[in-house]
Parts: sequence; structure tokens; C-alpha cells
Amino acid sequence: MKCAKCGKFATKLNSQDLPVCSRHSTVEIKVPSCPNCGLGMTLRESKFGKFWGCKAFPMCDGLKKL
Repeated sequence: MKCAKCGKFATKLNSQDLPVCSRHSTVEIKVPSCPNCGLGMTLRESKFGKFWGCKAFPMCDGLKKL
């Protein structure tokens, strides 16, 4: 897994249940906005790894890689 803040190897989950490295374990991660519709995004997981997906899925298919 990759850290949701910096992209390095994640070693734990923070209070928001997001994967983070030990350096960012106490940092509050800002949830990104969807590039298509502007709504907030949710951390999702597929067979290829974790990614940010739009909360309005399936009506909006906005994605951001971690």
C-alpha cells in the first residue's frame, strides 16, 4: 500500500482509516475533490490497489491515483 499523503510505503492506518507511512500517522489527510463534478472522494480499493473515487459513483466516474 502507498501512503495517502506522500505516496511512500504505508505502514499503518490513521484515524480516518487511510493508509499512511509512519511520518504521516498523526496528520489529518484532506480528502480531494472530484476532478469531474467537484464532490468529495472516497478511498476505494480494486485488484490494482487503492485509489480515490468519486462519492457520486456510478453517475460520476472521477478517479485520482494515490
